[in-house]
Amino acid sequence: MGESLDDHPLPLLRAAGLTVTVNTDIPAIIGTDLTREYTGLREVYGYDDTTIAELSRAGIDASFAPARTKERLHQLTDEWLASSVV
Repeated sequence: MGESLDDHPLPLLRAAGLTVTVNTDIPAIIGTDLTREYTGLREVYGYDDTTIAELSRAGIDASFAPARTKERLHQLTDEWLASSVV
């Protein structure tokens, strides 16, 4: 996520209504993974599960994955979100 999340414009971009994705291009090289990225968003911005799911869906939609894969990933995101609201 760069040098510091505190300085990242992500909240401003979201507030402006832009579609924002969170991703890791090459985890082994950059030393992070998607779980750490989402954890950072929780810790720095206080994003809740609903916001994390929104970011996940945006990444799914922006991906080049086949439609069936996107559908399955959306389903898994929905299941995760439903289970976290217990």
